Order: sequence, then C-alpha cells, then structure tokens
Amino acid sequence: IKLNCTKMLVIFALLRGATGHGAVTYPPPRNAIDSDEHPWIGSIPYPVPFEPWCPMPSADAAVSDPGRNLTGANGQACFWFSNGCAIGCDTCDGSTRGPIPKFTCASGTFPLTNCSLVPPPQHAPMPYGPTAPICAKPLNATVCDPTERTVNTGAECGSAEDYYFYSPWRRPGSAPVIDSCGIAGGRNPGQGDGGFGAQYQNTTHARVGDRGSALPHTPSGVTWAAGSAVEVAWTLQANHGGGYSYRLCPLGEELNEACFQKYPLNFFGPSTFRWGGEGGHRQAFTPTVVSEGTTPPGSQWAKNPIPRAWKDAQGNWGHGSNHLQTGHGFQPSCADEGQDPNGTEHSCTGMWGPYNLEIIDNVMLPVELPAGDYVLGWRYDCEESNQIWQSCSDVSIVSNYIPPTPPHCGMVTNNGGVAKDPVYAASSCACGQLCEQTADCEGWTFTQPPFKTGPNNCYIRTEWGPAVDNCNGACYSAKKSI
Repeated sequence: IKLNCTKMLVIFALLRGATGHGAVTYPPPRNAIDSDEHPWIGSIPYPVPFEPWCPMPSADAAVSDPGRNLTGANGQACFWFSNGCAIGCDTCDGSTRGPIPKFTCASGTFPLTNCSLVPPPQHAPMPYGPTAPICAKPLNATVCDPTERTVNTGAECGSAEDYYFYSPWRRPGSAPVIDSCGIAGGRNPGQGDGGFGAQYQNTTHARVGDRGSALPHTPSGVTWAAGSAVEVAWTLQANHGGGYSYRLCPLGEELNEACFQKYPLNFFGPSTFRWGGEGGHRQAFTPTVVSEGTTPPGSQWAKNPIPRAWKDAQGNWGHGSNHLQTGHGFQPSCADEGQDPNGTEHSCTGMWGPYNLEIIDNVMLPVELPAGDYVLGWRYDCEESNQIWQSCSDVSIVSNYIPPTPPHCGMVTNNGGVAKDPVYAASSCACGQLCEQTADCEGWTFTQPPFKTGPNNCYIRTEWGPAVDNCNGACYSAKKSI
C-alpha cells in the first residue's frame, strides 16, 4: 500500500497526555529544582503515570524500586520546555501542538512506505505540511534524508504527505524558543490552559510560566577538563522523535540562544544505551549525527535513537509500535524487545520511555575553552510535535590552555626605521593591521613609497613580496616636517 495523496486526515483532537518529554539526567539539571518535594522525593508509582513524573534510573534505587531502579530525583525536569514552536516562526505560541495524523498500515517487509492516511471526512483540506504553512514566512526543512528523520519517514520530503515538514527537528536549531532553559509548563501565562505535557505542578520552588534561565545557579559537582571528551546523559519520559544538541554558555552571561550558539559541542565516538542506572546493562551504538542545515551552521545534532514506530525481523509491526499515529519510523539499534511500559526490560523502542533507559553521549570540549563555570544547555527539537525540550546544568571547566600571544609589530623609530626585533605574522594583512593597532605615530609623517597613509599619520607598506616572513618594515614614521 503506497501513500495516497487523496487519502488524508489530520485529527485535531486534543489528546491530553498524548505527548512526549525528556530531560538531562547527567550532569544534574537546574530544572530538577523540585526533586526534594513530595511526591518526587517518594517512590515512583507502578505503573508510571504521565504527569507529573519524570522518572530516571539510578543504582541507588535498586532497593527501594527493585526491578526498575527508578527514582524521582529529576523532579519535573522533563516539563520545562517551549511549546508551539515551528521553523520559520518568530515566536512560540505556547499552545500549538502540531500534526496528529491517523494512518492505516500493512505488515510486511516491503515496501517500507506501506502506510496510508485514513480518508478525510468530506474531503477536508490538509491542515499541516508544506501545503499549509504554520507561519507567515515559513522556512523549508533541511533534514530530508529518511535516515535522519524519525516519524513518517516513508513520505517524500516536501510532498503533501510530509506532515511534519515544519516541525523543529526538520531544521535543527532554527525554530524559536520561549526560553533557552525551558519554561515551566511550556508556556507563558495567558498562552492557554496547557495540554500535551504542559500540566506542570506548582511547587514552593517554581510555578507554571517560570523561566529556566532564571533558575538559581545549582552547582552539580561536575568538573570537566577542556580538550577532553565528557559523558552526558538524558532520558525519555515519552517519545516525540526528533533530535538534540549540547551547548555551553559561560555562567554570568544571559542564558539565551545567542550565547549557547557560540559554544556548540561536537559528538565524539559511539553513544550508549544504559538500563538501570550506573552499573546497569549497557550497549553501544553509533549515533546518527546531522550537521548540514543546522543552526548555528555546522553545529552537530544527534537523532533520537528510540523509534516510536518500527518493524520486527519478520516484517510485522513491533510490539507497541505507534505507526497508526506516526506512520513508519526506523529500526531500533538494540535487540527488539518491544515497548516496555513497566521499565523492567532492556528495550530501546516505544512511545513511552523506556523509563529505565538512559541515552549516554560523549561530547568533546574545545581545547581552547577558558577555565571557569559554565551552563550546559541541552536543546531537543521534536519532530512529531512543535515542542522544544530544554535542560540546563551547571558545570565547572578547568583548563591548562594558554592562548598564544598575538604577533606584535614593535615600536617604530623616528627616522624611517623598522621594528627593533623580527616579529612574525601569517600575512601582510596581519602585519598591516598590527601596525595600525600598535604604532603610535602621532606627530610624525613619512611619505616614502611604497607606503600609504594610515591612522595617526602612520604609513603602512602597500607592496609585499611573495611571502611575508616578519613584520619588519610594515610601518614607518618620521619626525613631522616643520
């Protein structure tokens, strides 16, 4: 069965709770600010309800929660996000959830795109995708490769069936956010009553509409060394596809996109599934990293490795596959055990959780990163919804890096002389710029060619040989004529 343009339906039903959220677990995020309050300080319910829990696995919970190792130590960290955000929009509206299609899908290994939309009632127009821009000045998706997408991967990029064309993941990093560290409940006050994971529970620490960037500095105890690969981890409470990036912003600067976009971090080596917390079962996998069409340009974003819809080895839809809502997804990177709603197996598939699973990534810190305190920002751009999930963690970075001393043109004499000592530079341009910056020629003049007048009556060389070995002769000055 092939996708049929004449058979389309997008349901506007507000399926409360039919959403997905995730959060960083290591380093511990500021967003877990309410983890010391009830009910999060107590035991995780069985089964796990959607709200207000953001369960995370921990070896420390092996006694209190045997078989799952789940704890509420992350508080409501997974409910700090930006809702109603799409590529090409100037702002997030706080409420627009995004497409919720309904498919009919057949089993079998071929063709891959064997899902069709349920016919719309009375041939209703298609309200999502390229034919129905969300914003006045839409941007086209840059993530088009099916291997880099997570939901409805059988649809041709930009076709009428590409319902998630304007979702944040389809142009990573470009969609606006309400706050770069998330906002409690995903919306500003006045932006609706909150659905799709926006039911943040007010506590003595935070309330709906509080901004993550205003949360207090919360030392995590994590110290990293510049120039090293470091381990970070996150969990899914529920699955909206898409992908994510790690960034840094120096502590003390405004925690906004402009700051975080100055310090994007690259992924390094394989990533790892870990079930049950530290010391638990592990399995390495190769992440799918996207760096073309990202914001800032060239920044690296990793695809969410947990498929929401997939097929088993026999070509049948996997146990718990959500293909009837999202179409075809992609194949899992671990042995397919089906969706694990209880968080007791070694699953890496499904719409919910798996709650006992952490995704561990390695990111490389730039060697030239100055020592100091930083905020690690995790930005997760969803594909199945118009949501952007965010976590911010405080870290310290030590460094032995000593910035190189820039070349200096030295002092000039008053008789048309040159710098006293050879000063090396990479180009004539560098020599000329350095001369302008460092030579104090006030009250001096010199007109011997090949020089041009520079600032303060300095004269900068205009002719250079095929190679510039040093800055000697870059600038001359002489006593002002009387």
